[in-house]
Amino acid sequence: MALKRSGVRASSAPPINDLNYVDKLMSNKPSNIIFFDGYCILCNGFIDFLFSRDKRKKLFFSALESETALNIFAQLGYSSEEMSELDSLVYVRNGQVKIRSDAVLSIISDLGGTYRVSAIFYLAPKFVRDFIYDQIASKRYKWFGKRAMCRVPNADEKNRILE
Repeated sequence: MALKRSGVRASSAPPINDLNYVDKLMSNKPSNIIFFDGYCILCNGFIDFLFSRDKRKKLFFSALESETALNIFAQLGYSSEEMSELDSLVYVRNGQVKIRSDAVLSIISDLGGTYRVSAIFYLAPKFVRDFIYDQIASKRYKWFGKRAMCRVPNADEKNRILE
């Protein structure tokens, strides 16, 4: 993902301070939502991985290109320009927005069990983790390809895909 400007909200962006606002905003939405590039084959493979391993079914999903993503990020204070920079993977957990390597590590850790060991990668400096993430994200279409249309959920996924 290519969120480059340092002044733009990033994975280390502070959570929204008004917890009542966050509660109201997310009251009718799940609290753990993964927004992903619906066209990216690598991103969709990661989503398949998560569906198969999220036994507690606590993760929900939405394409970054969806109406749900536009509405939630607008309510979280993101401008359309900032939204256009969120282009591969974003994790909204309890009103806090995580991007790049923080998003990936938080998602995997939230699977629980042995996946919590992934938290050890937080020991690596953030700029190193994000550099690696950016290199993969910028080449993901070249290396893995791109779908002609967004992911279509199967019957098992329909309850956890937000449109």
